[in-house]
Amino acid sequence: MTTDTHHPEGATSAGAPRLIGLDVTRAIALIGVVVMNYHGYLNDPAIGNGRWSRFFHVFTGPLSTRFAATFVLVAGIGTALLAAGTLNKMPGTSHGTLRVRLVRRGTVLIVGGYFLNMAWPGTILFYYGAYFLLSALIVTLRTRYIAVVGALSATAAVALALWESSRRSAGYSTAWLRPYEIHSAQDLFCRIFLSYTHPVFPWFAFFCTGIILGRNLRNLRHFRTQLMVVCVTILICTYGLAAILNSTGQRDNRVVFVLTAMDPFSRGLFYILSTASIALLAFLIINQMSERCASTKLVMTLRRSGQMTLTLYLAHVLVFYILVKWSDLIGATGLDTSLTFAVCFWIFGISATSLWHHHFGQGPIERLYRLIGG
Repeated sequence: MTTDTHHPEGATSAGAPRLIGLDVTRAIALIGVVVMNYHGYLNDPAIGNGRWSRFFHVFTGPLSTRFAATFVLVAGIGTALLAAGTLNKMPGTSHGTLRVRLVRRGTVLIVGGYFLNMAWPGTILFYYGAYFLLSALIVTLRTRYIAVVGALSATAAVALALWESSRRSAGYSTAWLRPYEIHSAQDLFCRIFLSYTHPVFPWFAFFCTGIILGRNLRNLRHFRTQLMVVCVTILICTYGLAAILNSTGQRDNRVVFVLTAMDPFSRGLFYILSTASIALLAFLIINQMSERCASTKLVMTLRRSGQMTLTLYLAHVLVFYILVKWSDLIGATGLDTSLTFAVCFWIFGISATSLWHHHFGQGPIERLYRLIGG
């Protein structure tokens, strides 16, 4: 076996050095994704339905989808950096090249995610493909227009939530909006844009936020503190106001309830604002800390592993099937089981992928993804 021939910083597809903050954020966010997924599958309300089980609940808990939103934000940042690298490398002819690359990557993810969804319902890879395909249409627009697109995505989600609530209160069924399986073009459209775990409305708003942030990373140190203050203020206002309205009975009003809802399936305004703020705060804090401690062994390990999160994501599905579905070695015995399972996988996975990158560079799934997607 060779010695360390692969530098921990790695390189992007454009050949530029990777940014440490993005990779470390991916590695840390992965533990949240694994915890949410494992707890979602292993949680048995008959065994454990206490405060902590509800806190970690994959559908209604306060941590639900926040880690995934951080991944989407980072994907948007990466797309902005990919665009900048391509435009600088091949000026004049680069717009078409960039769009083709994003379309290829989006197609790989949406097709691969479609089949993975059969074994792992709700996988974000399916939606990632949609985000990349849509980004091919807007990535070269001015920042203000990308902000408008993101705002429209969020607004459409809130408007849809209000409309759906109105229809339900009038006695009409809206089940067609949320197909559990895909059997028609309508089901496919609803699944991608309107419903289930990470639909374009409003999740593309998080992706657009990442693109905007990615375009301004060079100046991040000049506005990092101000942005963090804004995010904290939004969180205090949304959670505080929701608690006040709930205690005073004001959320009994249908419109107020939808607007101030915090769970991911509500698509409420407060959910969108709070989730975007949490994702931004997570990235800003992790990015700053990883830059300060870049030479430490822990950060270098996370940096290497963060470049292999696609491999790790698929591995966490495979490990679940091996230990839970096929061998029954692990069962739904409570929150402690799912947390222990998730933490053990993360520690082993981070260590193994860091060692792989140390000797071989890119992960196996990342190599295949780059080969097909460009």
